[in-house]
Amino acid sequence: MKAIASTHLVCLALFVNAAFAQISPVDSLKKVLSQPMADTARVFTLDQLSLRLMYSKPVVAMQYSQEGLDLAEKINFPRGKVRNMNRLGSILRFTSNYAEALEMHFNALKIAEKIDYQEGVARTLNNIGILYSEQKESKKAIEYYFKTKVIAEKINDQNLLQISLVNLGTDYALLNQTDSARFYTEAAYEMAVRRKSSNVPVLLMNLGNIYNRMGNYPLSLQYYRSALPYLKAADNNRLLSQTYFEMAEVFKARKRLDSCQYYAQKSLSLSREVNNTKYIYEAGTLLASLYESSDKAKAYDYFKLAAVAKDSIFSEEKTKQIQNLGLNEQLRQQELSATRKEFENQRRMYLLFGVMGVILIVMVILYRNNIQKNRANELLHKQKEAIQTQKKQLQTSLETLKNTQAQLIQREKLASLGELTTGIAHEIQNPLNFVNNFADISVGMVQELMEIKEEVKARTNSVAAVQTGVELPPEIKAQNEEDEVLEMELLGSLEKTLQKVTNHGQRASDIVKSMLEHSRTGTGEPDITNINKIVDEYLRLAFHGMKAKYKNFNSAYEFVADENLPDITVVPQDIGRVMMNLCNNAFYSVNFKANQTSKQNDGMMAVLATYQPNVTVITKKGKDMIEIHVKDNGTGIADNVRGKIFQPFFTTKPTGEGAGLGLSLSYDIVVKGHGGTIDVETVEGEGATFIVKLPIKSFAEEEKKKAKK
Repeated sequence: MKAIASTHLVCLALFVNAAFAQISPVDSLKKVLSQPMADTARVFTLDQLSLRLMYSKPVVAMQYSQEGLDLAEKINFPRGKVRNMNRLGSILRFTSNYAEALEMHFNALKIAEKIDYQEGVARTLNNIGILYSEQKESKKAIEYYFKTKVIAEKINDQNLLQISLVNLGTDYALLNQTDSARFYTEAAYEMAVRRKSSNVPVLLMNLGNIYNRMGNYPLSLQYYRSALPYLKAADNNRLLSQTYFEMAEVFKARKRLDSCQYYAQKSLSLSREVNNTKYIYEAGTLLASLYESSDKAKAYDYFKLAAVAKDSIFSEEKTKQIQNLGLNEQLRQQELSATRKEFENQRRMYLLFGVMGVILIVMVILYRNNIQKNRANELLHKQKEAIQTQKKQLQTSLETLKNTQAQLIQREKLASLGELTTGIAHEIQNPLNFVNNFADISVGMVQELMEIKEEVKARTNSVAAVQTGVELPPEIKAQNEEDEVLEMELLGSLEKTLQKVTNHGQRASDIVKSMLEHSRTGTGEPDITNINKIVDEYLRLAFHGMKAKYKNFNSAYEFVADENLPDITVVPQDIGRVMMNLCNNAFYSVNFKANQTSKQNDGMMAVLATYQPNVTVITKKGKDMIEIHVKDNGTGIADNVRGKIFQPFFTTKPTGEGAGLGLSLSYDIVVKGHGGTIDVETVEGEGATFIVKLPIKSFAEEEKKKAKK
C-alpha cells in the first residue's frame, strides 16, 4: 500500500511543477475566444470555458454555456447542443436546481441518441448517474457509471473512462465498500497523473477520504496535503475549505489538537469567504468543542456561528428535500415510462408473431380454395370496375348536363334582357333624337334672333338720327331701352332653357347608348390577341378622351407591361371595352379628387404641392391566368357600396356623369364571356385597384369541348 502511495506522490510532484508553469486555462480560453474562428470551434471553446468556471463562478459559467447552446442551435450543430446542454445541466445540479438539470440531461440524451453521438450519450448517462448519487441512490448511480464506462472503452475515450472511474470510486466509498472504492479511485488517479488531467485534486481528496475511513491517518494526510497546491492554483476555495476540515478531523483523531485547531480555523475562514454553509457549521462546531475547556468566550462565539449556519443548513436542507421529492418522482416517472415502452414493444412483438402465425395457418388452409375462387373473384372484379366506370360516366354526364342547363338558362335570361333593353333603347332613341335636334335648332334660332335684333337696333338708331337730326325724348328712349332689356332677358332665359333641354336629352341619349352597348356583349368573334397592345391602346384613348372632356384635367399615367405575356384567345373588342371603362373610371376618380383638393386648398398650386394624380396599369402572367391591374390614387370606394359596384345602373358619380352600366358590362364580359374574374382592392380616400384575370386557355374552346362531350 505504501509503495502505491509513494508512486502516486512521485508522479504528483512532477505534475505539480508542470501545472504551475502554465498560464491560467481560463485566460488562455478567453484569449482564444477573442480571436476569429469557426462557429463549431467557438461552441466547443465556450463549453470548455464554462467547465473551468463552473465550480468557482457558476453564474458566469452558465452564461458561457447558454451562449454556446444558442450558437449551436443557430448553426444547427447537434453535437455542440449536446455538449452545452450537459454543461448547463451540471451547473443547474451544482446550484441545486435538480428538476431543471434532469430535464436538460434527458433532452441532451434524446438528441445524442438520435444522431448516434456515442460520446454525448456516455457523458449524459454519467451526469444522470451523478444526479442519482446526490439523491443518495448510489447503487442506481453506479449502474449509470458502468454504462458510461462501457461506451468510453468502446470508443476509446480515455478522459471519459477516467471520469467514470472517479465516480465509481466516489459512490463505492459512500456505500462503505472501501476496497472497490480504492480500486477504482487509484486506477482513475494513475490515469489522471499520466494524462495530466484536471481531476487530480478531486482524486487526491477521494483517496484521502478512503484512507481516513480505513483508519490509515498518515497516508490520508499525505493525500490531503498533495491536493492543496492544485486547489490553491485553481483558486477553488470551496474544495480547499473541505480539505482543511478533513485534515482537522484527522489531527483530532490523532489527538494533535493544536494542528486540529489550526486547520479548523483555516477551513472556517475559507468557508465564510465562499459561503460554504456546511463547513461553516462543521468547522465552527469543531472549534467550539476545542475551546470549550480553555476559552469559554471563544467557544461561545464559535457555537453561535455554528448555530446560525445550522439554521441556514436546515432551511437549505428543507428546500433541497422538497426539490428532491419532485426530482425522485420525475426519475420514477422516467423509469416507469421506459419500462412501459419496453413492455409495449415486447407486447407488440409477441402480438406480431402471433398474428403472423395465424396468417400463415389461414394461408395454408385457404390455399386450395384460393385457386378455385380466383376466376370468380376476377370476374367479380371486372364487373365491379365496369359498374364503377359507368357510375363515373353517369356522374360526369349529370354534372355536364346541369352546367349546360344552368348556362342555357343564364344565356336565355341575358338574351331576353338584351332584347328587351334593345327594344326599349330603340323606342326611346327616336323621340330623343327629335328632342335633341329641335332643341339644338331652337338654341340656334334664339341666338340668331338676338343677333338680328342687335343689328336692327343699331340700324334704326342710326337712320333716325340721320333723317331727323333730333334725338328721341328721354322718356321714350328709356321705355324703348327697358323693352329691349326685357326682350333680351326673355330670349336669354329661353336660350338657357333650351340648353338644359339639350343637355338632358344628350344625357338620356348616352344612357340609351350604354344600354345598347350592354345588350351587345359577346357578339364579337374570339381571336388570338396581344393583351399588352390592347391595354396600351385603350389606356391612351381613355386619357385623351378625358383631356377632351375636361379642360383642366391633368394626370400622370404609366403602363408597366410584362413582355413575356403570351397571346391568348379573347374577343378583342370586348376586352377593349373593359379597359376603356376601367381606365375612364380611374381617370375620373383622380380628376374628382384633384378638384376636391383644389377647393380645399384654394388654388391649383396648392394641389400640385399636396396631391399628384396618377394612374398605373400593370400586366403580368400568373399560374394559369393573365392579370391586368388598373390602379389609381383617387377617391377610392366606400365599404358600404363596394358590394354593389358591379350591379347594373349603380353609380357613385354625380347626376349626369354616368349611367352605372360600365362596371356591370365589364363584369359580364370578363366573367360570363371569358371565364375570368374581376375584383377590386380599395381604401376609401386613398385609391382603388381593379384586378382583371383572364384564363390563358381559351374559355370559349373549353365551353365548346364541354358541349361536344
